[in-house]
Formats: sequence, C-alpha cells, structure tokens
Amino acid sequence: MSQVANMEWYLIRTKPGKERWVRDQLSGHLPEVFLPFLRARMPRKGRPGWSVAPLFPSYLFARCDLRGNYFDIKYSLGVADLVSAGSEPLTVAPEIVRSIRERAVDGVVEIVERPFGWGERVIVTAGPFRGIEAVFERYLSGEERVAILLNVAESSSIRMILPGDSVGRDA
Repeated sequence: MSQVANMEWYLIRTKPGKERWVRDQLSGHLPEVFLPFLRARMPRKGRPGWSVAPLFPSYLFARCDLRGNYFDIKYSLGVADLVSAGSEPLTVAPEIVRSIRERAVDGVVEIVERPFGWGERVIVTAGPFRGIEAVFERYLSGEERVAILLNVAESSSIRMILPGDSVGRDA
C-alpha cells in the first residue's frame, strides 16, 4: 500500500496561542498542514475593529500517514495532543477540511454580517450615546455612515447620523 493511500486528516490540539508556531514547525515534516483563520469584528480599546485569529483556537488540521509521523506530531514543541477517542487518534473527514477551504480566501474565513434593515432595533456601540437603543433608518454612502432614530420621548424621536461601525444588533 502506498504512503498516499494511508494519508488521513487529523486534528491536533496545540497549547494556547501556539497554533501558528506549531503549523510552521509541522509544515517541514508533514505533507499538509491547515490552520484556518477567521476575520471578524472584535472590540479593540472600546471601538469595533477587524481582527484575524485562528478559526478554531488551539486546533489545526494535519494530513499525513500517522504511522510514519506520529512521533513528529506528538512530541513537537507546542503540541498538546492529537484529538483522540481513548488512545486512538480520530480522523477528520476530508469533506470537513474541503468545506472550510471552500469558504476561505487565502485560508481566512470571513463571516459577513447581514446589513441592517429599515426598522430594525439596533444599539449604539460607540460615542456619547453608547448603550442606547435606536431604530435603524438607512445607510448613507455605503455602509460607512448610517441614519438611526433615537427615541427621546413618548411620541418623538431624533434622527442621528453615525459611523456605520458605531451601531450593532440589539441583543
């Protein structure tokens, strides 16, 4: 049986924050290592911003013939363990890895937030009105600026123009 026929995908658990380092180390020993990333909005210093981090923190995928590469993986610095059932490392279906790769661009998956709709309840996430609920009115100049309605009294509201990243979905 050829080595290619014995190659399977496995899930490797790394020590916290060591995903990139382990990927780089194992890439020199294994035929294929895959560490997918997620690009998402994350609060930074109180303001919304974009961040890229591992899609599955402390995990990465490796495709190899485990009989020949077990010790290269198991005893690499930064590796906590192979995901196993008892003492048997579990294989990952190739369809799972393929599905993640299809959703990624250059290894980065981006979750696109659906745009706000007219009348949707939102919350102000930045600025002096932070934490106040409002009603979404419309986008102005793409998604960079938005118009919202703040309820100030029982029967009146104030229309405000804010940066698009200053409003979020009401929880």
